Amino acid sequence: MKRDIVVIGAGLAGACAALALAERGEPCTVLERDGQAMNRASRRNEGKIHLGLIYAADPEGITADLVLRGALTFAPLLRRWGADMGAVPVARPFVYLVAEDSLTSPDALEAHYDALSAKARARLAQDPTLDYLGRRPDRLARRLGEAETARWFSADQAQAAFQTEELAVDTDALGVEVRRALDAHPLIEVLTDRDLRSARRLAEGFRLEGQGPDGPFSLDARRVINASWENLYRFDEEAEGPAPAPGWLHRLKHRVMARLPARLDAAPSMTMVLGAYGDVVTWPGRLSYLSWYPSCCRGWTGDTAPPEAWNALCRGDRADPALEAEIVAGALEHLGAIMPGVEAAELGFVDAGAILAHGKTDVDDPGSGLHGRAEVGPKLRDGWMSLNPGKLTTAPLLGLEAAETLLSERAVT
Repeated sequence: MKRDIVVIGAGLAGACAALALAERGEPCTVLERDGQAMNRASRRNEGKIHLGLIYAADPEGITADLVLRGALTFAPLLRRWGADMGAVPVARPFVYLVAEDSLTSPDALEAHYDALSAKARARLAQDPTLDYLGRRPDRLARRLGEAETARWFSADQAQAAFQTEELAVDTDALGVEVRRALDAHPLIEVLTDRDLRSARRLAEGFRLEGQGPDGPFSLDARRVINASWENLYRFDEEAEGPAPAPGWLHRLKHRVMARLPARLDAAPSMTMVLGAYGDVVTWPGRLSYLSWYPSCCRGWTGDTAPPEAWNALCRGDRADPALEAEIVAGALEHLGAIMPGVEAAELGFVDAGAILAHGKTDVDDPGSGLHGRAEVGPKLRDGWMSLNPGKLTTAPLLGLEAAETLLSERAVT
């Protein structure tokens, strides 16, 4: 049977594209390689809903502006599509610590934060439907004094600190709500355990083939939204979709989920800026997120798709015990030196997610493309839509844009 619209991938971007299509009365079929939606990169990350603060090294400011728009539409769009965002817990707000060898000075960061605050205030004032996870902050960041900083952090580890309004969401709970919204909509068909192996253009439409729970499957579609993330450019290339800009990069980043000591129950979340550093997302009473970039980033490829060896980790399988021990030891040592007490965290588990971005050099290079997300958003060519959401934050906004763009093409033709 031929479908009109098929969405490849049920991460947050693909799910939001499907929900946006259904809202407009358009039926669609979603193909997901895992056993449930929202199980891979959309789940296995820190859950931070960025306000644009981290993108101070993007010289044109394009990324920070896009991410801010994504942050202020994230919850409103998901609520509109049926997700109960009140059921998605948020972590403690982030403090941004400015590393001694940060790529950007505290004064430059403060100017960046002030400019973003002004943009956020203007947008919230102009549009009462916008909010940041139910909040409407007047100021996104303020510089902390030495005593405030020293309460939780080692004084010799940072030039300055900023208390921010940024929050992280519980990605497990977010997944529950997104799956519920997908299942509730009669126009959305979600087919799980469909490992797509090939996509090719036909005289009219596309043929999608792969391995399903009952063996090989073949599906024809008139139009496709490719939101497969890890295999985005591989399928684009096979189906002769929009060509990506050169310089793409896949990285495999592990997260350490651990229970922090009770004395850190009231501690803020933390991001060290700006360079190859790390994060702590504090969740009192549950496992917290820890990642130190040099220890936790264990894969790097410029191929159109990551190696197959990444697949098991990205669906939640455990790493090799020796590698896991090395990752955990590095993360606890470095993060504990910054935030005393973290070194005593009790390990829960380690898994990983793939990151797709453009930039030949690493984040410790001020000129790296990894400090921006300019090559994102929907790109359409003759019925094949390539959807790179860039960040979790911008997935609802860009999923909506993908649906609108695809439907606009049909209206024109």
